[in-house]
Amino acid sequence: MKQIGHGELKEVLKVCYEKQIPLFLWGACGIGKSSMVKELAKDLKIDFIDVRISQLEPSDLRGLPSVSNGETKWLSPNWLPKCGKGILFFDELNLAVPSIQASCYQLILDRKLGDYTLPQGWVILSAGNRIEDKANTFEMPSPLANRFIHTELVVPSVEAWQNWAFANGIDGRIISFLNWKPTRLFGFDNKLKDKAFATPRTWEFTSHLIKGLEYDKDKELMDTLIASAVGEGTAIEMTAFLKLQRKINAEDLLKNPKKVKEIKEIDLKYSMLSTISEYFNKHKKKETLGQILGVVKEMDVEYGVLMLRLTKNVDETFFKSNITGIPAFKELSQTYAKYLI
Repeated sequence: MKQIGHGELKEVLKVCYEKQIPLFLWGACGIGKSSMVKELAKDLKIDFIDVRISQLEPSDLRGLPSVSNGETKWLSPNWLPKCGKGILFFDELNLAVPSIQASCYQLILDRKLGDYTLPQGWVILSAGNRIEDKANTFEMPSPLANRFIHTELVVPSVEAWQNWAFANGIDGRIISFLNWKPTRLFGFDNKLKDKAFATPRTWEFTSHLIKGLEYDKDKELMDTLIASAVGEGTAIEMTAFLKLQRKINAEDLLKNPKKVKEIKEIDLKYSMLSTISEYFNKHKKKETLGQILGVVKEMDVEYGVLMLRLTKNVDETFFKSNITGIPAFKELSQTYAKYLI
């Protein structure tokens, strides 16, 4: 099966919609399969209907019979679209028992179900976990499989994921940590019994849970919340990373940017980035932003890029409206132009 990344998937989904070809998207849990399909509908400004086929009975698809003039007609379910444009999304289709899957055959291939016809402008897309993901899936029958084209979404790299993370306001401490420990973005192992494990989805949960909390003040609560979301092993590493922030004096570094070069350890460098971005969140002033640019000038480019993105992520409107008036902007824009504006 062809494996693709999140960037390529967007283009594939768009073509499938335009050509009205059903696609089944396979992939591990928590990596954004469903959200990518929903995002496409939002981008195209079309409707999106999410149907969990595994929760239906065969009659829920075909509808109820109605007798009129001695003839039986089937009343189609109200969630089937009658007009407009959109995506009919069968999520977790392979969690459904074979009898339910079989009820989908005609609708997926012929765009019909009894007396019902799927309107032009609508396409059926589906997604599900792989058998090796231990998601209690059923083997997909060949007749159903042959009604789709198939592709597998791979686990994103941290570099690819963080583009989404910045766009969606993920906590900067998580972004910094995963840049230091990129293998912790996805930690599913079907041999482990731990119910909590790291995926892009559970890191998003973690971000919501710890937003507004400070490790020095809320240590026990944060330890529990992080472990509950991504598992105890990953949480231990994450909280150890947060403890490193105690070694970083953000105010001193901003006043004396050349001290940045004295920080040699990789873990401390990434901790420094999140510590400074948190400081900026509390002291959101043009002066502070100017000091951060002074610190960026002393960093290697890979750290400078992340520092600017974390700072911008705190308040993009404030960042953009103030950055051009800072003296260091012109000099840095030659190297960091796409991250400064």
